Amino acid sequence: MARKLSKPPEGVKLPESADMVAWREEFEQMSKEEHLAKLRALGLDDEELEEFKEMEEGAPLEDELLVDGPLGKEEKIKKKTTKKK
Repeated sequence: MARKLSKPPEGVKLPESADMVAWREEFEQMSKEEHLAKLRALGLDDEELEEFKEMEEGAPLEDELLVDGPLGKEEKIKKKTTKKK
């Protein structure tokens, strides 16, 4: 019988492996354009890349709280109303 793989609990720091250290060094040396090119090569479309740029730049926390999410992505929420007979 095969052993069931267990997933580590969320938020637990994983042990540093040699691959992870090498990846981090490569990542820190990349320019923003190189990073976007790699993401595009992995299959992200233009809309997803724009979302990534917004996350990297970040919006002031107060603005996000007031708008209920990232700026420029406001969606009108239709409220359901019921009529009383």
